[in-house]
Amino acid sequence: MIVNSKSGQKCIVQKGTKDACADGRKSHGPLITDNIRGEILCASCGAVLADKVEDTGPEQKSFTPEEYNNNARTGMASTLAIHDKGLSTMIGNTGRDALGNSISSYMKYTFNRLRTWDSRSKSSSTERNLRAAFAVMTSIQSKLELSDAVIERAAYLYRKALTKNIIRGRTITGMILSALCISCRESNVPRALSDIAHAGNVTVKELSRHYRVFVKALDLQVDAFDPSEFVSKIGTAIGSSEKAKRDALDILYRAKEKGITDGKSPISLAATAMFISGVLNEEKFTQDKIAKASGISSVTIRNVAKILRKSLGIDDSF
Repeated sequence: MIVNSKSGQKCIVQKGTKDACADGRKSHGPLITDNIRGEILCASCGAVLADKVEDTGPEQKSFTPEEYNNNARTGMASTLAIHDKGLSTMIGNTGRDALGNSISSYMKYTFNRLRTWDSRSKSSSTERNLRAAFAVMTSIQSKLELSDAVIERAAYLYRKALTKNIIRGRTITGMILSALCISCRESNVPRALSDIAHAGNVTVKELSRHYRVFVKALDLQVDAFDPSEFVSKIGTAIGSSEKAKRDALDILYRAKEKGITDGKSPISLAATAMFISGVLNEEKFTQDKIAKASGISSVTIRNVAKILRKSLGIDDSF
């Protein structure tokens, strides 16, 4: 069925569609064409007169010079977390041209030489260093569940350290783990030094030594973690209630107001606050269980607990 509008537009209405508007008009109109959805609608009653309309526009899309040169339209995004930033190329070994025809012996010899030069140009010491470091960082990302933003920042810091030549004489694993520690602190992602050392299969002492060298060489100002960031992690590990977690956060807030948290390990403060909160809420969590979940010793929890109880005036009945 062909419908005419007052403006002279014509369209083919699908079978089963009424030829008049719902408000009693003789014919539909004016007509509106939705090029995005491919529909033709009546502006008076809103009825869809035709759908799946063919696009009669040009087949090719033209790009401005800025859009054409933007490599974000296709391919993987460029990232610092890959040794070549995701812009690598490889000369194939098919021995055929784009049309599928076999190439001559001379061209095969030429491409073999080009392939050799290409592989040798990618075997510099810097390239090998970045490849080994980012392989370690990729494995750590899945173990510690780190976001891409944290990984990107760590890759930037490591590249900066490599430019300043502070990697020489030190292990690649220790330096890339140090970059991850700094990136986690800058992004406020609660990952303790012991967690990163365990994931990277190095000792805490070795990682701490590399971390101090990294911070000093790049002249970085790294803030300490907020102890409250570790409360949820420790509380979930030991299976505490939500009320105990809230009380632990309240204890840390009161301790911060009195200046007790200055100069103390944020993990030890969070673990001690969870221990005190568990006792006050009559939840049976031993010091050894909390120490194992937080990665510190039970002696540390007892010493910090004495300071918190005395400073905050908490009942010393336990």
